[in-house]
Amino acid sequence: MDSYASVKHLIEQIANVGSDVAVNSSLQPEVRKKLQSLVKELGFVLETPWDTLSRLSFLYKIVRVAIDLNLFEYLLEAGPEGRPVEDIVAKTGVDELLLRTYSSVASLESVRRLNADPDSTHIARLLRTLAAIGLLTQIDQRRWASTPRAQACSIPTYRSGLKFINDFIYPVFQKMPESFAKNHYRCPQALQGPLQDTYDTKLAGFDFIMEPRWAETLKDCNLFMQGRREGSVSWLEFYPFADNIMAESDAGSQAVLVVDVGGGLGHGLIELKQKFPSIEGRLVLQDLPKTVQQAGNGAGIFEPMAHDFFSPQPLKGSKAYLIRQVLHDWPDKECQTILSNLAAAMRRGYSKILINEIIVADMGASDFITACDLVMMGLSGGMERTESHWRTLLASAGLRVEKIWTLDEQTESVIQAVLA
Repeated sequence: MDSYASVKHLIEQIANVGSDVAVNSSLQPEVRKKLQSLVKELGFVLETPWDTLSRLSFLYKIVRVAIDLNLFEYLLEAGPEGRPVEDIVAKTGVDELLLRTYSSVASLESVRRLNADPDSTHIARLLRTLAAIGLLTQIDQRRWASTPRAQACSIPTYRSGLKFINDFIYPVFQKMPESFAKNHYRCPQALQGPLQDTYDTKLAGFDFIMEPRWAETLKDCNLFMQGRREGSVSWLEFYPFADNIMAESDAGSQAVLVVDVGGGLGHGLIELKQKFPSIEGRLVLQDLPKTVQQAGNGAGIFEPMAHDFFSPQPLKGSKAYLIRQVLHDWPDKECQTILSNLAAAMRRGYSKILINEIIVADMGASDFITACDLVMMGLSGGMERTESHWRTLLASAGLRVEKIWTLDEQTESVIQAVLA
């Protein structure tokens, strides 16, 4: 059954159960359970891979185990027929007792021979847990198949995301209650917060993850962020860059048009050149020395420049200073410094700052956005900000919001700011 048919079928089932409630004017326990089950399944069917990742990342360590076993890929290869538990055991090398729940007397005897606690036989184990959260389906007592949601755990970028969140971020979340109490419930700062308490370090989050011991985790982080960008609607799809920047520029081919501040490996400038092949003016990538060395020059698209954005901006009077998904990594004090350095370099009436960041709704913020905010708070003392917060922050640096473009809450908006 395809997604549309599944959604239609589930809605019809929910309506049928709902009509029984209306007739009986009561919500019996069995009806409540039926509705909960149907609504849960409808939610699973409606999920995108990103939705699945968001739901699972902070909830189920068992997903990390399944990823390590390449279980999802193995079951996806089998299609809807699935595979018997014997094949799964042979492929993964996992003890069958770990993979499923036993209920027969013979099985209980097997458990006792393994010196296991017989009471544990009634606990949902790996496969049943994965089925309960919508990643697998049980065809019969000994056969299991993947669901469409399992694809989110087999796509490399999402696999990396789950690994990064579970291995690096999740321990910080576990430490949060203790860390908050220790610091008397003060807002975390860049050098004093849950990350420092979790890993017993005095380093800021971004310096800490650069340590050699986190090399594989950093790779997972970078791949995850790359996939996140590729899976999102680009800011260039709804921000009028040609009208607001290119058309208003007096920059010739030798003048700087765009400075990508903290631009990582230059993907943003490459995307810009692909969108506007005839763009005139220099494109400059700024980041820390190791990063720009790794970035190169983007096959001639941009100029790499080693620069710490906590230092004065050396490129004066550029048309646009682009800063994408950077400011949410830092508390207000550090952001004020970053923005003040940019403001000092701007030409009044000409230069613009383009901030590509999430804007949190004043009311009814989604679970995804609030989770992002908690991640920023835990790792770096940063935060996702509301529109009023952005306006106040920019004003503190001598800037004002000229206009904001927003597609939806989960897509980073574009805030266009000028000198106040």
